[in-house]
Amino acid sequence: MQGKIADFSIPDIFQLVSSQGKSGSLAISGDDRVTIFLFSGGRIVDVQPDRRESKSLLGTMFRDAGYLTDSELKRFLSSQGTGGMKIGEILLEKGKVSKEVLARYLVLQVKECLFDVLTLREGEYRFEGFAVRPTTWGGEPIRPDVLLMEGMQFLDEYPRFRGIFPSGDFRVARKKGERVDMYALSEEERVLWRALDFSEDPDRVYRKACLTGFEGIKALAALLNRGLIDVSTTEPGDRVDPGKRLRDEIAFRRRFDAIRMALWGVAMASAAVWVYRGILSLEVFRIFTEWVDFF
Repeated sequence: MQGKIADFSIPDIFQLVSSQGKSGSLAISGDDRVTIFLFSGGRIVDVQPDRRESKSLLGTMFRDAGYLTDSELKRFLSSQGTGGMKIGEILLEKGKVSKEVLARYLVLQVKECLFDVLTLREGEYRFEGFAVRPTTWGGEPIRPDVLLMEGMQFLDEYPRFRGIFPSGDFRVARKKGERVDMYALSEEERVLWRALDFSEDPDRVYRKACLTGFEGIKALAALLNRGLIDVSTTEPGDRVDPGKRLRDEIAFRRRFDAIRMALWGVAMASAAVWVYRGILSLEVFRIFTEWVDFF
């Protein structure tokens, strides 16, 4: 099954695969990227974002949420190639995240990828049927119809909520001295409120709260309406490019390792000098000679 999105809409494609209980891969291409959804019995069990869309990759999501550093992410991705394990499985094995946390972020990844492809107006789809066995660590399969309802809401409401905030990049922060009745907030507002301690970058706040961009901006708008947050525009150069941050961290690690090795070298040289002087001293030589004569 394949065709053009203009002829057969994405919601219809998902509904068809789901209603017929199909298993296999659904590849959706458009805007120079390809996103692949894996189905088992008509339910979504995994998603493979385009590698060029790094913000939707699971490792990047966990890094932006504070579960990983840049160096840890790079190390885990390097080990991924040798063992054939997926990044989620590696993080679970290394104890970086719990199974429950991993399951939440896998659902988040599927949601964001679905919301993203729903914005496509031009492109192609291709479904290939084959047996798909859900992983033991990947959480529960997801019903497409539930996600599509949220997706339709995203298409209808996201522009309105986004229009409340400054265009382009902006920062958010709690208002100082504000007393908050947590019971008066919705669940999304509560988790977002707690995550505001993590960063002033809205995207990283959404990641920490494990919310999609739509859920996050909606909750942020509600907190702004309650007068609980301050919003400010981002000056050019304020945002740190993730690639530059990774390079800076690698450079820092290298400098740190060089300094550490230098200190170890000094310590070893000092110990060698001390031993050398001790062995060659007259007193030590005399004691050693007496010991040899004795035996």
